[in-house]
Amino acid sequence: MIVFTSLVGQTRDAPAVGISELAGSGDVLVLAPHPDDESLAMGGAIAAASATGRRIHVAVVTDGARSHPNSKSHPPDRLRALRRREVGLAVKILTEGSGVVHWLGYPDMAAPDNQACFAEVETALAPVFADVTAIWTTWNGDPHPDHQRVWRLAQWLTHRHCGVRMFACPVWGRVQRPVAGCGWQGARRFRSQEHRGTKSRAVFAHASQMTDLIRDDPDGFRMPQALARHFIVSDEIFIPS
Repeated sequence: MIVFTSLVGQTRDAPAVGISELAGSGDVLVLAPHPDDESLAMGGAIAAASATGRRIHVAVVTDGARSHPNSKSHPPDRLRALRRREVGLAVKILTEGSGVVHWLGYPDMAAPDNQACFAEVETALAPVFADVTAIWTTWNGDPHPDHQRVWRLAQWLTHRHCGVRMFACPVWGRVQRPVAGCGWQGARRFRSQEHRGTKSRAVFAHASQMTDLIRDDPDGFRMPQALARHFIVSDEIFIPS
């Protein structure tokens, strides 16, 4: 049974939001802590924004190579390559091939978290910012250090680029106790019904996380099907920062 946090209940009646407010007039930069966060947190909004002609840039910050730490069939190098292919397929599905994946390659559980590393990311993504008017990322209330660090990265980049708005989308904060002191004032719900079929295909493109593709690590991550379904059929939560 999935136990939802108060965040889910208290945002159930949050006002609806459209792509114009979420994205502004230009392109969107999605900062995903791990391969699959882009699909789980905001896959419907990515599909909707792409359908308007906006270019979607998905920067995958970490390599996701710690999801199955004891697997012999998928040691870190092989798992890293697999997850990179999976996110490429997911973004292709969400954007009908027009999206761009930027693989930053930081180690899983070691997302950048200081100004020098933030500047490295800014340099790597420098060409993107000419047309980007919004950054979407995960929420600092998610109880996962990479999600919190990437939220801080997104804030830093937003402050550095005039005219860019930022929204955070909860992932684990929906079903685990959020980090104390992280609010959700001004939260909006993106009504994702029209794009849920596309989102479902993108989520399950991450087969290493959603299925028993990797069978030789009993401690490896596999998302429960009921939780995957929740992310697919629920509206997406966008919190302005």
